[in-house]
Amino acid sequence: MTALNNQNLLQLRFVNQANIDLVKPSFDNLPAILCNAKRRDFRVPANLYADGAFRKRRYSVVKMQNGEIKLQQAKAFVQDDSINTFQGNVERTYENLEQNLLESEGMKSIVNEFRQLTGIDEQRDIEIHQFRMLAIDSDTPAAPEGVHQDGFDHVCICGVSHENLEGGELLVYENKQAEPCFKMEIKDGMFALINDRQVWHNATPMNKIDASKPGYLDCFVLTS
Repeated sequence: MTALNNQNLLQLRFVNQANIDLVKPSFDNLPAILCNAKRRDFRVPANLYADGAFRKRRYSVVKMQNGEIKLQQAKAFVQDDSINTFQGNVERTYENLEQNLLESEGMKSIVNEFRQLTGIDEQRDIEIHQFRMLAIDSDTPAAPEGVHQDGFDHVCICGVSHENLEGGELLVYENKQAEPCFKMEIKDGMFALINDRQVWHNATPMNKIDASKPGYLDCFVLTS
């Protein structure tokens, strides 16, 4: 595997652990199930889309202004099927990130780091996905899209926590047909900023270490 040494393509940082600890509890509040209004005993995943069985998610659009995270009007998240062959052209709606999370110093530090590294101005929208990726079967896909781009200028993966998990490592590619040129475990606090116009990314499948216990990866994905 070759090294990717160009900072215009990939930048790595680590967020202060104290700030990671401030945001970590919020992942336990991700929507898990919904009750059917007609049949109270029938429960379905809160994420009703193709990845709903193994991804819990919240999603918000924000701006970072005067040191504060400003929540913008909610909108559906949609990607063209030329980019996302797994669930492209699907309008997906999710609950917003919790307000107390957006007001926390931990979340402010993550979003501010993203803004400083990308150089975007205060008027530019930042989209934040909060994920808990569950290892439910052998080789559960952390990135069901496969080798892909997300259709933005900047994509950041910020690791927050992992439990009873092997796999889920970040892979970066110089072109879609190439072998990965970069591979790294998504450690707690890892902050990987990817030039989404120039490189592609993916992740290795996830497996539980102890099959009798839950296994998961918690992370934020920020895009702009």
